[in-house]
Amino acid sequence: MGEDSGPMETFDRASNARRMEILRVLARAFSESPIDPQLRYSELREETGIRDKGNFNYHLDRLDGLVRNDPDGYVITSVGLTVVSTVASGALDPDWEWGPRDVPGECFFCGDALTLCHEDGHLLLTCGTGDHGLVFSVPPSVVDDHPDDEVLERVAFVLYRQATSVKHGVCPECQGEVTPEVIPELRPSGDYFFHGDCHNCGFQHGFPVGAAVLSHPDVIAALAADGVDVRTTPFWTLPWCHVGHESVVSEDPFRVTLDVTIEGDETLTVTLDRSGGVVATDGI
Repeated sequence: MGEDSGPMETFDRASNARRMEILRVLARAFSESPIDPQLRYSELREETGIRDKGNFNYHLDRLDGLVRNDPDGYVITSVGLTVVSTVASGALDPDWEWGPRDVPGECFFCGDALTLCHEDGHLLLTCGTGDHGLVFSVPPSVVDDHPDDEVLERVAFVLYRQATSVKHGVCPECQGEVTPEVIPELRPSGDYFFHGDCHNCGFQHGFPVGAAVLSHPDVIAALAADGVDVRTTPFWTLPWCHVGHESVVSEDPFRVTLDVTIEGDETLTVTLDRSGGVVATDGI
């Protein structure tokens, strides 16, 4: 899939405040009545508040492909809904800022306290030391206008879903093909991390190796029995999800193990291959 004129024209068509308002009104109509989402011309014009008929017609015509004119009225298309949801997420606003907020857990690298903040278009988990931070592709909508305890669960779930997606070879950003791989950490520490390289959009996904096993049934069951929901628990608060917790036990074939610790000093040893796939579990 290349950057042909179609996607670029979509950005061009939507890059106007009045056209975005038309899309938002039609998206709201779809939300309120998904079975019958059409709005008559007069209803749509009234809802958008665009008084000049010629101006309204011009912008409506420019939305070809994002809006469809059916016999019963105008309706937003799937492409139009994607535009509205992407804009609503805040992912396209590089100036949006949030935080910092104190969060539980300790820095992987120095053990200091952690904060979360949103800046430069990404979510940053940091202790304040520049090269100790972890950067996540999490849009503003995940953290905006939510209580701190709810934010933490929302962030945890989004990152759990992203790590699971990478493990299954699907890019969380564009749903293109990803090659999941356990590779040496970029710092000269001898540690490893779980990496996903998207062949479609080029996005690079990186997590501690422990994140690769969060969705494995044995890990889910073991922690659930201990009262821990891995889907809504920030992975950085789990000791076995820290950078450097893994141990390489074989180079050919490549094998790395993780000791998933459970309350009461019980341990589930998980063995992964180069792709992050679980080849064996032992214990509990």
